[in-house]
Amino acid sequence: MGHVRGGWSGHVGLVITGRSRQQLHALGLACIEAICPHTFGTRPCDEQRAEALDSPHISLTRAFYVQEYQIAGFMSELEASIRGMGALTVGFGALRTFANERRDREFVAVEVAAGRDSVQAVLERVDHVMERFGKPRFFADARFHASIVRLDTQDASPRSVQRAAGILGAQMDEEILRLPAARIDTLECVFGDRCFHISLNQ
Repeated sequence: MGHVRGGWSGHVGLVITGRSRQQLHALGLACIEAICPHTFGTRPCDEQRAEALDSPHISLTRAFYVQEYQIAGFMSELEASIRGMGALTVGFGALRTFANERRDREFVAVEVAAGRDSVQAVLERVDHVMERFGKPRFFADARFHASIVRLDTQDASPRSVQRAAGILGAQMDEEILRLPAARIDTLECVFGDRCFHISLNQ
């Protein structure tokens, strides 16, 4: 991700802030402690192989690229499309693993269990803007989630990550179920190293 010749990589997602962000980050650290012995043997995990993400979010786009001159127009259209939407409340359920489209990274994530319809409503408006700019829609079978751990699968195979996540199983699921619902009031758009925010309380 970042700048590529002729354009900037883009990403749109719902930002998780405040206490919910802190709790998910703490859960990510606990996951790394439990997962690492099962994915990397007895070697300690370093930041290149496993990282607890300190800014969890719910992705609403696949990876895409825009030209420099398109960014202002994209943001203007997105802000207009989102106008009138209020803040969301979501609850998290089971622990899951997901791979990126290049299959070089695996993510341990918590699935959205409550508030899916509200997230879907935002996604539909984001998809509309993506289509207007000739960009891919989000996955048709979207499983909304917030990633809390990133692992480099060059050092750990996807199967080992999935097996390790399974080992966590009920223990972590119980911790997730104890998390209070998260209030989300911001849509974040990232283009390379630039970040824009749109309030959902307009």
